[in-house]
Amino acid sequence: MTDAIEFERRTETAGFFSPLAGMAFAEDRVEVRTDPLTGMTAVASAGLEAKEEMFLGKTDWDYAEALAARTREGCFFCPEKVLEATPRYPEELLPGGRLEHGGALVFPNLFPLAAVHAVVTFPERHYLRPSQFTPGLLEEALGAAFDFAGRAESFYPRMAHLQVSCNHMLPAGASLAHPHLQVFGGETVPWQVELSWRRSAEWKAAHGTSFWDTLVAQEETTGDRAIWHADGVHWLAPFAPAGAREVIAVAPGAERLSRLGAPQVAALSEGLSRVLAWYESEGLSAFNFTVFGGALDGRETGFPVVLRVIARTAFKQDYRTDDYFLQKQLGGELMFAAPEEMAARLRTILGH
Repeated sequence: MTDAIEFERRTETAGFFSPLAGMAFAEDRVEVRTDPLTGMTAVASAGLEAKEEMFLGKTDWDYAEALAARTREGCFFCPEKVLEATPRYPEELLPGGRLEHGGALVFPNLFPLAAVHAVVTFPERHYLRPSQFTPGLLEEALGAAFDFAGRAESFYPRMAHLQVSCNHMLPAGASLAHPHLQVFGGETVPWQVELSWRRSAEWKAAHGTSFWDTLVAQEETTGDRAIWHADGVHWLAPFAPAGAREVIAVAPGAERLSRLGAPQVAALSEGLSRVLAWYESEGLSAFNFTVFGGALDGRETGFPVVLRVIARTAFKQDYRTDDYFLQKQLGGELMFAAPEEMAARLRTILGH
């Protein structure tokens, strides 16, 4: 029998004389959860859920649409300029220098941060609310990204890692209103990716099976954080989330992006579309997601394709960031609501 994953949580108590209780002595319960793979911690306190709106806020849609209208003219991702204002890859990598997949277009990032740093965008879509990332649109974009990933793997034989990521809207780190994904890979592996690979390999060596297979089986047996599954893709609320409203998808049957089949791409697109629509229904507009698989340099990591999506601060005038010392310098995260509660709500949305 496979060893069970241990979900470790501890409680601490903070005591002080509180003005909220007429300066009487009060105690606040703090829960600290540890991610069972990486050891990252996520914390919540009894009163933190009430502060979520202060951190994330509600989107000012008129303000967001005004920004989109203001930046439409002259946007070099839009159809009038995209072919003349964006770079091209060598013919040996992409005939014609760019890759078209339905309405999606792939080309090099003009300011690369790795040996492979491509942009995937929809030239005809200058602005999208989260609910407008339909399954079909995401299937085109992810399909284009994964197609390019396979070509890049062959063209750059020394490449060790490859991810597909998205920064949507300014609070998520986007420099443009125009929606786009990024394909990012090279020889130097990002530390968090490396940590996930190493811990997954260690689990497999110690337990004789994949951590991720065990996680999926265990979560779907208990049901507390399982949300939905289809075509080999399993959607879960992580026990110790690494961002606000985080949801993950695991595809145990694929070890790298280029090995995903059409049904899995469709299942990733369907689930992601519904999560993003849920974000919008909660007043949120900005988000990040990343999809990554195992090592490309021949190492056995036991790491399958995993997608992680998080909500960011809502776009509005004078928006504030949702990251501070805890996330940026201590490697921890806040939990505004319990993942089990979030999973229960998402099960109704995703139709589990």
